[in-house]
Order: sequence, then structure tokens, then C-alpha cells
Amino acid sequence: MAYLSVILAQLLYSLSDVWKKTILGEQGFSAATFVRPAFLLALIVAAAGFAFQMHALSKLDLSRTIVVMGLLAVIFSSAAGAVFFREHLNVWNVVGLALACAAIVLVNMK
Repeated sequence: MAYLSVILAQLLYSLSDVWKKTILGEQGFSAATFVRPAFLLALIVAAAGFAFQMHALSKLDLSRTIVVMGLLAVIFSSAAGAVFFREHLNVWNVVGLALACAAIVLVNMK
């Protein structure tokens, strides 16, 4: 259940990031953007992710929780960039992502 909380936390963080990037792309970076209802709702989604992260931290080691979230952030943000923003990954990007994932897995091994 704790690892499910980690996955849900990072999924909500990534969803919130996609939503915020979309809003910032449409409205630009300004104080007015930060008080728009859509932006505030995106922050609430991130807050829900934070609640799941706190649950995971109560059950798992700090290093294990944050390292797994880092791995998921690499995977989710790359996928979201490609799917929602048509960002293209070249061979070097894919190699870098694979090495980042491998590094995170190795750091997390006992």
C-alpha cells in the first residue's frame, strides 16, 4: 500500500505539472496567472499528491520513498512531455533517461 501511495503521489504531481504548464503556456508567467481558478485547482491536485507522499513517508524509509518518486518523475514527465506537448526524445535523451532510471534503481537497492 505504501508503494501505491508513492505512485499516486508522483502521478498527481505530474498531472498537476502538465496542467500548470498548459495554463502558463496560455496565460504566461504573471501574478494574475497564479490566482486564476484553474491554476489554484492544479495546486490542489499537487496538494493531494503531497498527502499521498506523506502517507508513503510514514511507512517507508525517506531514501526509498524519494528515490522511487524520482524514478517515477523521470518516467512520467518524459511520457507527459511526449504525449501532451509533442516533445521529441532523440536517441541521446532515451539513453540518458535509461541511465537515470538505472542509477535510481541502483541507489535504491539494499
